[in-house]
Amino acid sequence: MIDARPDLLVIGALTVDRFADGSSAPGGSVLHIARAAAPRGIRVAIMTVAGPEPVARGGLEELRALAASVDSATADVTPTFVHRDTPGGRRLWLERRGGPIRPADFDWGAAPRTVLVAPIADEIAAEVLTGLDPAPSRGAILQGFLRSFAADCEVRPIPLSALASGLAAALSRFDLLVAGREDLLGEATEPSDQLTALRRTVGPRPKLIVTDGVNGVWSDDWHLPVPRVVEGVPTVGAGDIFAAVMLAGGWPRPASAEFVRERAEGAMRVVADVLEERDGRAR
Repeated sequence: MIDARPDLLVIGALTVDRFADGSSAPGGSVLHIARAAAPRGIRVAIMTVAGPEPVARGGLEELRALAASVDSATADVTPTFVHRDTPGGRRLWLERRGGPIRPADFDWGAAPRTVLVAPIADEIAAEVLTGLDPAPSRGAILQGFLRSFAADCEVRPIPLSALASGLAAALSRFDLLVAGREDLLGEATEPSDQLTALRRTVGPRPKLIVTDGVNGVWSDDWHLPVPRVVEGVPTVGAGDIFAAVMLAGGWPRPASAEFVRERAEGAMRVVADVLEERDGRAR
């Protein structure tokens, strides 16, 4: 008998991404994950929100072609980010905010094996996290929780102390938390210090990962270099894909350090494959 449950439910908003050349494209963690998961046989369900813009509608159609199921709430607008590449790295501005995600509005369908919360801004409230079924394995990409939006709308990282107490408490009950080094620059500059601060904030339960591009990934117990460096290709969504592959299919409780390391090694290989595919050099 075939198990029709999704391997992973991803919760997060679709985005409209605008670039310096005047072009626009759909984006967001949900889309980056679905693009990588579908060719690899990972059954992903999507819970998202989007507005009526043609770019966003196109993104939803792509999601429906890739994912096992897509539930999308309708907002007045889709979150719209302006991307600029600078000598110091990529900079983002939030041009328009979108609407919230309320899981009570959706049909959960077949219970997923795991749930990955992947916000891009402030579309997922703490009460959404506390309302998730405690039975599946749960993970979160912290990026969207660690962003502030200045008066000029530029996206900047916030310190962990700025997280609402209810949000930190909810995240402390998750199985896996993943953050990029850039996401945690409001707290510290080095991954080891960032991990220490994150552990102090969320307590002992979650497994913690800090990603740092070509410099690899860090956990409390180890550092892994990337399996191979892929240069000259866009890396947007790499951290999202890494987190999704880490979590898909469920985790034992408790998960050993060896289990987490093996999952991280496999996820890093998938990310390298995806980047090579973007460059037409898939092996």
